[in-house]
Amino acid sequence: MSTVEETSTAGTKAEEDVGDEGYVDMTFTKELRKATKDVHNLTDVLVNAKFAFALSDDEVWYDGLLAFYEIYKFFETRLPERLLPKELHRAEAFERDFAYFYGPNWKDTYEPRPVVKKYLAHLEKGGEEEQQKQAEADAEVATANAASVGLDKEDLEARPMPAQVTICPPGCEATYFPGKINVLKAKLRRVFNSQYGAFDDELQAEFIEESRNVFRLNLEVIRTVKGVNRANLKKLLIAAVLISSIYLAIKFATK
Repeated sequence: MSTVEETSTAGTKAEEDVGDEGYVDMTFTKELRKATKDVHNLTDVLVNAKFAFALSDDEVWYDGLLAFYEIYKFFETRLPERLLPKELHRAEAFERDFAYFYGPNWKDTYEPRPVVKKYLAHLEKGGEEEQQKQAEADAEVATANAASVGLDKEDLEARPMPAQVTICPPGCEATYFPGKINVLKAKLRRVFNSQYGAFDDELQAEFIEESRNVFRLNLEVIRTVKGVNRANLKKLLIAAVLISSIYLAIKFATK
């Protein structure tokens, strides 16, 4: 094995083994990623295409935050802290960023876009127990992003992401995570695997299909953004997808 391969393998292993409880079993996370690979590829194509039109346009950036604001708020009001750690809550940070960019009265003219209302209506389908489960599965699909973000958008364009970010510039709170990013990601993976890993084959198949639906809804949301800062908005999208997976896993677990 070459030095580069060894370094890559070691880095991957380190990411998988971090967390409050040590080793994180990635079996089910990898299964889900493989099963939804085609939808992931659509996301990459779409985000990269929009990236050509807007690299670091602040108006585009904040429009992207507005697109995902209601989705994060939905998960935070439906998932207990053991499933969505407080350090991953984004809604209040979004609101502070909006006040910074649009002004303190931004809510006076704010209206969730139709595609977001459609997304939320989809998440709310089913009974109370099913909603709890779906919230956790959808949370996994959504927080893959946020947990991967760690720098403000300018820094992310310029250099690799550090394990921990200690500076939060004004207007960039939505993508600021003071804790170690790999630890937060490990927590979410552990939550997801504990839910999904208990499913039988039939339930796993249903879950994967619903996860694909959630990916498509995320794509519809991102299509409404005027342009995309690839580095950060894509990560928020993945985070939304990761959180969604947790929400879905719980919805299916209580079926």
